[in-house]
Amino acid sequence: HVSCLPGTRKKTLTAIRHWANDNNTTNRMFCLLDVAGSGKSTVAKTMADEWKAENRLVARFFFSRDTAETMSTKSFCSTVATTFAACNNTFEASMKRYMQTQPDWQLLPLEEQFEGIVSGPLRKCQQPAILMIDALDECGKEHGVRGKLLKMLFSQYHSVSLLRILVTGRPESDIKN
Repeated sequence: HVSCLPGTRKKTLTAIRHWANDNNTTNRMFCLLDVAGSGKSTVAKTMADEWKAENRLVARFFFSRDTAETMSTKSFCSTVATTFAACNNTFEASMKRYMQTQPDWQLLPLEEQFEGIVSGPLRKCQQPAILMIDALDECGKEHGVRGKLLKMLFSQYHSVSLLRILVTGRPESDIKN
C-alpha cells in the first residue's frame, strides 16, 4: 500500500492523530470501517509511516484473503511480537524469555499466545504502543477464527494500559459489534 496523497483524508487522519495522542481518553481502540476501496489501508499506511518516523512503538498486521497465512490468525501473535521486538530491546528480551520458558507457545490458544509474547512484554517495556490491524474483515470466519480474535482483543487490550489498537475493515456486523 501507498500513503495518502498530500491534502487528502485530512479529517480522518486528524481524528486518528487526536485519538492516538489523547492521554485522557478511555477509548483505546479506533475502528476505521468503510466500504471496499475507500482507502482504509492507505490511511493505515500513512499513520504507520508517521508513527515509525516519530519512533513510536508500532506493529501492523494486514489480513488478506489471498493466502491461508494472511487470512488466519496463525501468525498474528508472532508477527506482532516480532515487529514490536524490533523496536524495543526490553520487549524483545521479555518475549524471548517467554518463548524459552514455554517452547510450545505456538500450540497455545490465541489469547495465551498474545498474553505471553505481546501483552506481557508490553507491560514490561512500559512504552506506549500502537497495534494496527488492517483489513480485519479479511480474517477468515471459518471455525470462528475472527470471532476468537475479536474476543481476545477486547479482553486483552484492557490489560495493557499503554496499548492502543487501530482497526480497519469493512463494516461487517461482527466487527461493528
